[in-house]
Amino acid sequence: MAGKPPLGLRERNRARTYAEIADAALDLFERQGYDATTVDQIASAAAVSPATFFRYFATKEDVLFADQEASAATLVERVTARNDRSTMSVRALAEPVISFAEAMLGPEMPNSRRMTTLVMSTPSLAGRSLRMRLRWERDVANILAAESGLPAPQLEHTVVASIAVSCLASGLRHWPHTSSPDALAKLVREAFDHAAR
Repeated sequence: MAGKPPLGLRERNRARTYAEIADAALDLFERQGYDATTVDQIASAAAVSPATFFRYFATKEDVLFADQEASAATLVERVTARNDRSTMSVRALAEPVISFAEAMLGPEMPNSRRMTTLVMSTPSLAGRSLRMRLRWERDVANILAAESGLPAPQLEHTVVASIAVSCLASGLRHWPHTSSPDALAKLVREAFDHAAR
């Protein structure tokens, strides 16, 4: 089975510039706070012009939400591949959502832990974070509806999806205040246990 073709020089340069801008932004956000950091400061720290920054990110907020499409796709994959598809319940969604929480902070996404910490601890990012959560709820509800042979979610699909995603969001909200960087999955599992009770 053939792997992906190697990136050309232009693609490698673009990937390197993208990573340098993102790393510079994260360093500044962590050091002086998201709200106090400007695009000009990020560009300067990454040794690029502000115009170059805007070729890669529409806003400084987008640095922290750059992987939202991939994140939503991963959640969809986990829910679709779950073992217990015989019943539509919050409990049946626990394992795929917990697995997704583990992947969010896993080694394959080295900056995800830093980004998640910043997003969950910065009040001015709450609106964007909520939109992402609503996207997850919609996508999960759509999966549940499709599995029921329906073209659109009914109330029961929306409620189950909303509770499952709320368990994830609750774990994320409390995770930055824990002493363990690997506590997210445990918190999400506890949230599902509370929901089940």
